[in-house]
Amino acid sequence: MGRGVDPWLLGTVLAAANLVGLVIEAPSGALGDRYGHRRLMVVGLTLWGAGFVVFGLADTFAPTALGLGLWAVGYHLYSGTPTALVVNRIGSRDRAARIARTVRYGQVAGRSGGVLGAASVMVAGAWMPADPLVAAGGVLLVLLAALGPVCFPPSPGQPGRRVLAIVVESASLVAGARFLPLVALVASMAVGTALLVVSWQPMLVAAYGDDVRLNGLMLLVMTAALVAGALCARFADRRDPRRWGPAFAALVGAPVVLAAHGSVPLPVGLVASELLIGLTGVLMGVWQQTMFTDANRNTMFSMLAMVGGVFVAATTLSFGWMWELFGMVRTTTVLASVGVLLAGASAVLARFVPESAGPAEGSEPAPEAEERNG
Repeated sequence: MGRGVDPWLLGTVLAAANLVGLVIEAPSGALGDRYGHRRLMVVGLTLWGAGFVVFGLADTFAPTALGLGLWAVGYHLYSGTPTALVVNRIGSRDRAARIARTVRYGQVAGRSGGVLGAASVMVAGAWMPADPLVAAGGVLLVLLAALGPVCFPPSPGQPGRRVLAIVVESASLVAGARFLPLVALVASMAVGTALLVVSWQPMLVAAYGDDVRLNGLMLLVMTAALVAGALCARFADRRDPRRWGPAFAALVGAPVVLAAHGSVPLPVGLVASELLIGLTGVLMGVWQQTMFTDANRNTMFSMLAMVGGVFVAATTLSFGWMWELFGMVRTTTVLASVGVLLAGASAVLARFVPESAGPAEGSEPAPEAEERNG
């Protein structure tokens, strides 16, 4: 707001950045499967970090918009690449259990980074303006990109395949009946997560006033709850994620609704919802990675991410006008109910589509993976 940007224009730019990310999500996954996941990971982290640096140093509208655009492109190029890079190297021995551990470790690490970031902002924010903090975060992302070739093995890609062919093949697989339960679960989680994201700050301000320090502390505790939830998945991810994923997804919005109704203290409801998101996110990730083919792993991940993005956008848009028309209590109740219905659909479809439990054709490890791990 201090860069000569009107609120409506800033909102438009933010929406455009999210739209750009949604549009490039599927092609970005195909680029990773075609040209190699490590290469795309490095490029994505570099652009993501550059976007933060430009945004943090900007003082006018044009560089601000450029920074948001670089962030959107870089983040979506990066998304899904580390998991695909590691999972495709897992051999057939205890493959399902090792995929589950990989997904859990990856999400715990990512959530822990969020905790460190939130804590850093709380500490450094007391004596440093926000813009240099954003730029410093971008520099760290660029440094991580430089470490990518050192920390991860090379991934040769698939030179004989066209990007468009990978996108079409992945879309046809994800649109098939065997993926319907997983698509419904992704939609349920998107609704529940978006509901928490858009509602927690208005409810916190209404309950405790506009206290920036309390806001930051609540964000830190909620982020820590995501880590705790991901850690708790170790007690469930060896079981059938088709059963436990929908069950926990149905509960994600319940603490928010109870807090909105005043049935539980607001901080308790917010933390409980975040914990359930962390737990269900791992279960959903395990289910996804055991269903994907090695050849199209990153693209199929991006396809489901697009589904989630559509439901996040729909939930965010609905929340705004429903809140104005019906109030916070009714809005959270209705949107949480949508999440429950989608989770229920996932559970029912999983019972009637038994092939949704098994790996897709072509998901078995390549011979070189067997040699590395055997």
